Amino acid sequence: MADVTVEETAFRAWEDCLRLSDGGIELVVTVGLGPRVLYCGYPGGENLFFTDEDREPLLDDYVVHGGHRFWHAPEDVNRTYVPDDDPVEWEETGRGVRLVQPVEASTGIRKRVSFAFAAGEPVVEVTHELENEGVWEVELAPWAISVMRPGGTAVVPLSRGDPESVLPDRSLSLWPYTDLSDERLTFADETTLVDQAADGEGPLKVGASGGDEWAAYVTDGTAFVKEFAYDPAATYPDGGSAVEVYAAVNSLELETLGPLAELSPGESAVHTETWRLVDGVDDPVGSDAPAAEVRDAFR
Repeated sequence: MADVTVEETAFRAWEDCLRLSDGGIELVVTVGLGPRVLYCGYPGGENLFFTDEDREPLLDDYVVHGGHRFWHAPEDVNRTYVPDDDPVEWEETGRGVRLVQPVEASTGIRKRVSFAFAAGEPVVEVTHELENEGVWEVELAPWAISVMRPGGTAVVPLSRGDPESVLPDRSLSLWPYTDLSDERLTFADETTLVDQAADGEGPLKVGASGGDEWAAYVTDGTAFVKEFAYDPAATYPDGGSAVEVYAAVNSLELETLGPLAELSPGESAVHTETWRLVDGVDDPVGSDAPAAEVRDAFR
């Protein structure tokens, strides 16, 4: 791929953005608020992310923008929904940019997100960092959330381990509003699928252990793949979930989480995702081995 270009621009309802591209993949990130990514896709192509131009408030003053955002888990009404509407500092790096949010006044946490484009393929390494700049020790986990456009299917692999083992090797977490008979949910061979477009009422959310170290969203023949590191010895939020999927009427959130960490003042927790775009991937719904087919397309 070519050198990475960084261009100041506006994007739909948002001013003060940066367009990042190396000719193989393109991102639009905000610097007027965030850190947040509003666009991910091929240059000149369709946006794989969902954005909310209406920007309706949620829970008082938290505004929904869509795109890719960065939270800290576990979810808590008073800590999680801190507005991210202030400008962020930014700087160019070797093959991308770094965004730095002001310290959250109510939590003492500062968020940093860095983007590094790979050479030679449509891949971006996205590094999320939470730093405790408060005066107390805090327990949290980095939580990377990509809000995907409607019409696709999330693929969460759940590979089996030693069939002779007498201990469990995978976990699935369910939220109180999740109905296992929901038509959006499919349990296939070593895979959980969430079909955003299938019939369903209200939201749905599932979490899973992340031993396969990837998850994907497939739409119109393109797979948006997230790869990440998983530590089987660590403790993860939400019943041991390193991958979570939240489906709503107009979008789907593909989420990964790092391990829970106790951060003293001045310490940081880092979670890195590798984003990969893969063409020619069939709709996984109805496949006999959907996770294997998606995996084979990018490995």
